Amino acid sequence: MSHVGNKIRAGFFATPDRQGEYLTNILEVEGSGVWLDPTCGEGEILHQLSSRFNLEDCSISTYGVELDKARAEKAKQLLSHCLNAPIESMVIQNDAVSLLYLNPPYDFTMKGMDDESADRKEWTELARNTRYLKEKGLIIYVIPSYRFADKRIARFLATHFYNVGMMRFSDEDYEDFRQCIFIGNKKSGKHKEFNQKLFDFLVNMESDEFVFSKVTPIDKFVTAGKKWSVPPGIEELRTFYTKLAHKSDFSEGIRNSKGFQAFMNRSKPRQLEIGGDPILPLNVGQLALLLASGAVNGEIGEGENYHLVQGLELVKKIPSEEKKTHDNGSVTTITKIKTKREVSVKVICPTGRILKLV
Repeated sequence: MSHVGNKIRAGFFATPDRQGEYLTNILEVEGSGVWLDPTCGEGEILHQLSSRFNLEDCSISTYGVELDKARAEKAKQLLSHCLNAPIESMVIQNDAVSLLYLNPPYDFTMKGMDDESADRKEWTELARNTRYLKEKGLIIYVIPSYRFADKRIARFLATHFYNVGMMRFSDEDYEDFRQCIFIGNKKSGKHKEFNQKLFDFLVNMESDEFVFSKVTPIDKFVTAGKKWSVPPGIEELRTFYTKLAHKSDFSEGIRNSKGFQAFMNRSKPRQLEIGGDPILPLNVGQLALLLASGAVNGEIGEGENYHLVQGLELVKKIPSEEKKTHDNGSVTTITKIKTKREVSVKVICPTGRILKLV
């Protein structure tokens, strides 16, 4: 298998510019609208398709979703809107997109604890993203040719789309990519007629010989002048967001919150400032609190005003007796223990002199 083929098997490879140019030539855009690529990679193909039609009288709003952060950052430079998120987490307005470009990863979905098997993403993304496409909206669905033979994919395409076309990459790129393109407009209404002929055609695409002999290269459609219409629609989606929250969304709010500021202020090292007198005289209890907090212990000042301060709290138990005489003349002696707190603060001056303040 070629180097390109290996990259495709790894799950991601951008649609070649040449095939994008062919696709652009078979589109007939009827007016402004929203175009969506739910697995947009670096956003190049959707940008290429829309650029030619994004004119003064036709405004194309391009929307993309990409799981890989680096690719999403590049896509943001090319598309009108792009979110770095898994498509499974997205909330997108239904029945609103005029053009859906769908080139899903060639991989399996994540298997849950209770799941017996995992579905291929070509199927899950087709079923998931078609609901965003408006009635008569155009789908461009690009997957490896043999995957069209999956009966779920074949039945879905044969049920939900009309004015369909099946083409493969032009000969310059098909050997490397082995991809085919399904294109068609979404049917209207709840009851949709099943296209048995299309279904039978798709399930045969597992054979390389069938694809080479029966599936026409896209450049032949361009030469024949075949066109697919993209209907006009809304220019902005009302809902387009991910249900997953990024930590960056919260960091600024936390930094500016009053609670976080209070925490920062309390966690800063405290510095004792000398000078001035207390508004009210300090009692023994208040001095005890100063001792317990360390505010009265340690080094204070600098140079000639440098002092060492030591505070000590002395706790004494003082007993007292109280006699109570009862009506019958008996006397009961009650002994009470009171706690007396005394504070001793000593200061060592730069000269070596020791002062006892209290």
